Amino acid sequence: MARKLIFDPSIPADLANAVTYYDSISAKLADRFRANVDRRLHDIAAHPESFPADVPPIRFAKIERFPYLIFFKAYENHVSVIAVLHGSSNPERWRNR
Repeated sequence: MARKLIFDPSIPADLANAVTYYDSISAKLADRFRANVDRRLHDIAAHPESFPADVPPIRFAKIERFPYLIFFKAYENHVSVIAVLHGSSNPERWRNR
């Protein structure tokens, strides 16, 4: 059974920055990014423990075909999504959340 996803207030800005960048290259690329994020969030909600831990208990999931990672913490009844950031971003950006 899929767990409820709860998003950090910074997630919309994280996603907007990435979508704006990909949209400047191609609207189709931005749409693909959005679709891949949605798929990965679905995977996280369904099976959060299947993803590796970065700094336990924080886990991460790579967004397919894009250099972005979703950082999250799994709880019994929900998953807290902490950040959606480029893989080369400073880890302090999400650790401080």
